Amino acid sequence: MLNQKITRLNPIPQGFGHVRDELDPLLFASELPVQHTHIYYEDDKLGLYIGVWDTSTMVETAAPYTCDEFMYLLEGEVEIKNCKTGAMEKVQAGEAFVIPKGYECQWHQTGYLRKFFVISEHPEENIPATPVVEGIIKLKVNNSIQMATQEDTGMEIEQTKTPFVIKGKAPVQKYLPYYKDHTGKFIAGTWQSEAFNSEMQPFPRNEFVYLQLGSLVITEQEGNEQVFTAGDAFFVPQGALCSWRARGDVRTFYAILQSI
Repeated sequence: MLNQKITRLNPIPQGFGHVRDELDPLLFASELPVQHTHIYYEDDKLGLYIGVWDTSTMVETAAPYTCDEFMYLLEGEVEIKNCKTGAMEKVQAGEAFVIPKGYECQWHQTGYLRKFFVISEHPEENIPATPVVEGIIKLKVNNSIQMATQEDTGMEIEQTKTPFVIKGKAPVQKYLPYYKDHTGKFIAGTWQSEAFNSEMQPFPRNEFVYLQLGSLVITEQEGNEQVFTAGDAFFVPQGALCSWRARGDVRTFYAILQSI
């Protein structure tokens, strides 16, 4: 049975770095780097993997990306090369981005890098001939709920209907999706909300959250409270019984995978 508890992601897990990843030389156009992976949550049937990863300097072999991957860079920077145009896109620590499945690209790494990752790689879904986007997708930070517009991403802002049944006055809550995969099940973007309290209920999807602003108190079925503040990351599995309380305005990066 999969863990139905809310998981806090430590950016440097205990023992991280003690055991190196086993690497295939064919995956690199450079000398083999030193890499480590710590998995916080995995569901092989769904193809969902969440954790922390690091690497030393390296260049990967150019190829279509084999999964949809959301990343938040904790340390370092990377350049992603578009293999069709030769264009390089840089991502730095403190930024969130997505590499779409099927995007023909090459990872160029100089110096040390560490990241949170959310991988969607369903075992029965082939790599698409054409990715959703021919490039990486950076998630912008928007400091105002009211200022978020469709022009930011080309995708419509969605008023929140789930996952919360709100107690009392309804707050302003908005999702701003930046990326949606071919199936419509994997979505990454930003979420913004005023203060609110929700009912205890089963969470309707698998969701990774990186809290950019504010604080959240999440209470699980047994009464255990977890407090998250800006800079914290956590994962809520689909079906977890919980209630949420925001003490003031909050803003997050999110990566969602709907299992049904």
